[in-house]
Amino acid sequence: MADKVLELSAIEDIFWNYTLKSLGLDPAAKASQKRIRIGYQPEGAPGWKRTDNVGFILVTPTGDPITQQTEISYTRADEETALRSASYTRVIQVTWTFYGPSSFDDADKVRNGLFVNPALFDPLKLVTSVSPPFRFPELFEGQWWERSSFTAQFNELVVRTSNVNYIQSAEVQVIPNR
Repeated sequence: MADKVLELSAIEDIFWNYTLKSLGLDPAAKASQKRIRIGYQPEGAPGWKRTDNVGFILVTPTGDPITQQTEISYTRADEETALRSASYTRVIQVTWTFYGPSSFDDADKVRNGLFVNPALFDPLKLVTSVSPPFRFPELFEGQWWERSSFTAQFNELVVRTSNVNYIQSAEVQVIPNR
């Protein structure tokens, strides 16, 4: 049995597709490629016009008390080995940041879709305490840029498996108390 865990790039792809669908955009369309982006511009400065609607997705594993619990189980594989399964919950934090005249409305649509369309980000499960989008314009080169953001957390069940050998024999010594 193989490990059951999503790679970070796969999680980013899930939320990129989810965001486009929530905004009614076609993931295959070339215009959508620049409309919603993963991460931030490498140069750090906006590479779009103030009137453009652009969104960014930042995916980060985060700490939570639930991540400290691991359930370990063993299943017989054959005469000499057992399959060890370690299961735990990983918490993924996703931050959406939108720029442009529709930034608040875009953020609100994406947030609302989290509750309405959970199948779009399956197998991740929403932690339902999602604060509403926060509007905070950003000053860049003497101009104010419309900006709205919100953050949500998701749980992912992770299962890591490995084969372990049975103990075939052990030497036992009894040493009397002197």
